[in-house]
Amino acid sequence: MKSWSIFAHSFGMVFRNLKQALQIGLVPVVIAFVGVFAALSYIGVSVSVLQDEQALGLLIANSWMVFFATWVFVMIMMLWIVTSWHRFVLLEEYPQGWVPPFRFDRILSYIGHALMLGILMMIAMIPAAIVMFGLSAMSPVLAGVFAIILVLSSVVGLYRLLPVLPAAAIGKSLRIKEAWEATTGETWTIVGLILIGFLFQLLLNIMAALFVLVPIIGPLVLYAVLLVMSLVNVSILTTLYGHYIEGRPI
Repeated sequence: MKSWSIFAHSFGMVFRNLKQALQIGLVPVVIAFVGVFAALSYIGVSVSVLQDEQALGLLIANSWMVFFATWVFVMIMMLWIVTSWHRFVLLEEYPQGWVPPFRFDRILSYIGHALMLGILMMIAMIPAAIVMFGLSAMSPVLAGVFAIILVLSSVVGLYRLLPVLPAAAIGKSLRIKEAWEATTGETWTIVGLILIGFLFQLLLNIMAALFVLVPIIGPLVLYAVLLVMSLVNVSILTTLYGHYIEGRPI
């Protein structure tokens, strides 16, 4: 099954290059954790506040700019990893040392293309939402079935366009139309890939939950699971680009 071949190739890509994965991911993740800790300390978040929903809500309302800035900072750190991994796999840009090159232009391009895909998906959902609203007045069951089909179709459609993101990371021009045409006829492959990816993440989440409360080991396992999940997902995008756009074998 092609879906499994793509996933297995992406999974193997990470574990064949564990050293490079650590070189690319370790420092940005540590910086992100330090940034979050510093932000929470700055606004006075404590264990007692986290346990009090009302106090936590008030703190978020009063410090929303700090939370937003922290979220942006963490996203940039994560995209530092993502773009570096795309470039490592597709351009064989091996990391030198433990601090990967910070290519802010590629990160901005990645963000811009991701926003473009999001806007396109929102526009495409408008007619479907109107139809679903009409169906809900006629039959809630029929509307529910339509909603499931709509969500699945939207995710599949998004996957067909996702190769534009690795292209942005490596500085190659790839139009939406070209990505769509390159993945024509691969609907069921993508459906299978989504299902396999969901089951894989579920398995990793269960594994992480078993260790989350163990001192020292728990946070390390959680970090490892998050890094593996992130890099496997990024590798899937890389594989889609390499296979469907560049014609590489799986």
